[in-house]
Amino acid sequence: MEHISLSAELGEIRYAIEGAHWIADSVAMGAVPDPERVHSAPVIISAILLLVENRLHQLGRVLRGEENPAHLLTPHNATTQEDADRDDVVLRAWDWSGASRLSPSEKKETEQPRPVAETEPTRSLEESPPAEPSKQGQQPPTTEEQS
Repeated sequence: MEHISLSAELGEIRYAIEGAHWIADSVAMGAVPDPERVHSAPVIISAILLLVENRLHQLGRVLRGEENPAHLLTPHNATTQEDADRDDVVLRAWDWSGASRLSPSEKKETEQPRPVAETEPTRSLEESPPAEPSKQGQQPPTTEEQS
C-alpha cells in the first residue's frame, strides 16, 4: 500500500512557490523577451499561488483528521513505509475495509457537547428557586451576626 510523504508534499509546494517567485523576478528584471508572456505573468503567478493555497488548506484538513490522507496521494509524494526517510512524516490512508465508520469530522458533528470537568450544570431560570421576598436587598449576615 502506498503512503504519502509529508516531506515530498511540502517540497512540491515549495517548488511551486519558487516558480512563482522566478516568474515575478524575470518580469521585474526585464528578462522576458516576449511581451505577451510579460502580460500573462500576473495571471500565471496568481494561478500558482491559488493552487498552493488550496493544497495547503487540504493538507491542513488531513493533519487535523478532517479529510482522508488518500486524497493527497499523487506521484510526487507516493512512498512505501520501507522507502520513507526516517525523519519524514508518513501519512496513511484511512482503512475503510472494515465496518462503516465515521470520519473524525463526521464524529464531531454527531457528538453531544460534554460539560467541562469540575463544573456544575447550569440551571435555567425556570428551575432556579425564587428569591425570598423578605431578604431581597439585604446584605448577607456577617460572621458576628451569625454567632
